[in-house]
Amino acid sequence: MDVPIQNLLNLPDGAGYTTKDGQASVSVQRHGDNITVKGKCDSIARQCLFYEREVFRQRNEVDSLKRVISRMEQTSSRSDETYKAESDAAESIKEKPPATWYKWLLAGFVGSLLLTSPLKKLKNRILTFLK
Repeated sequence: MDVPIQNLLNLPDGAGYTTKDGQASVSVQRHGDNITVKGKCDSIARQCLFYEREVFRQRNEVDSLKRVISRMEQTSSRSDETYKAESDAAESIKEKPPATWYKWLLAGFVGSLLLTSPLKKLKNRILTFLK
């Protein structure tokens, strides 16, 4: 837009010129002794909005990844503690004493001899009495 300076100076207060080319627009206004020039481009605003949304999405993604990593670290530390406790418990368990089954077998054998010995004597007496 080409506007001679004299035309800007002759404008009434608050009046101005505006032009648009594609998505870009420029406006020139007179406010008292000041001349205000404003320009805007829709594609820049759209790109800013796109990048703001992209940054917000990435921040949310990073925050959620941090939460997942934190949970995984907590789970890992808990499983490490559990593993350590189980291995300590396994080490603290004493071994079984050696098998003593043969001692019990011997005790049963001796006991049965002692119990059956009086029965044999009784049987012999009964048989001798019956003859």
